[in-house]
Amino acid sequence: MSNRKKIIIIEDQPLLNSMMKDILSREYDVVYTCTSAKNMLANCDKYKPDLIITDVVTKDNVNGIIYGKEVKEKYGKNIKVLAITGIPEISFLNMAKESGLDGLIYKDINTDSLISSVNQVLNGYTLFPDNYIYNDDNERFKTLSPKEIKILKLLCEGADRDYIAKQINITSGTLKNYISNILNKLGFDSISKLMVFCVSNGYIIPDLEK
Repeated sequence: MSNRKKIIIIEDQPLLNSMMKDILSREYDVVYTCTSAKNMLANCDKYKPDLIITDVVTKDNVNGIIYGKEVKEKYGKNIKVLAITGIPEISFLNMAKESGLDGLIYKDINTDSLISSVNQVLNGYTLFPDNYIYNDDNERFKTLSPKEIKILKLLCEGADRDYIAKQINITSGTLKNYISNILNKLGFDSISKLMVFCVSNGYIIPDLEK
């Protein structure tokens, strides 16, 4: 009976899915691969992996972090969940941490870094990048507070301002001030221009399944 750690890979790009399987199979047993995170918990019940590597945006825009949270709530430390993304969405890092995941890495890492990351997580370490906006031209996004990020995300999702104020538990006047601060921090003169920039460059994914 093999003593190698068991891994599930969830990645909707077939080539990357196959590449990760080939790389990780050198040291681990990749017991299952799929393209959607929707059945993550059921697959954990079936295959009993030590680690799940899940893309954040899987098939049909299913959010791997949300389903990873379900796994962590049921299995705790017994199953590690490592999110992987190629999209600089500004809320992914905080979402992964708040959901109790064990780490988040980017898809542009090399083979050695991928294996090292998997080893660290399997050995009980958490692994999160310090700079979650990895494009040097957009360091300014790091100046936003979690509340400002939530407001910006809701705006990009088409929520009206009254709804946003209720969600954040602030007045409409205070919301207006928050939006002004966001614009000043990011160097935009209108919220509509900022929304287009965020969505078109992948910093906000408005239709990602919650």
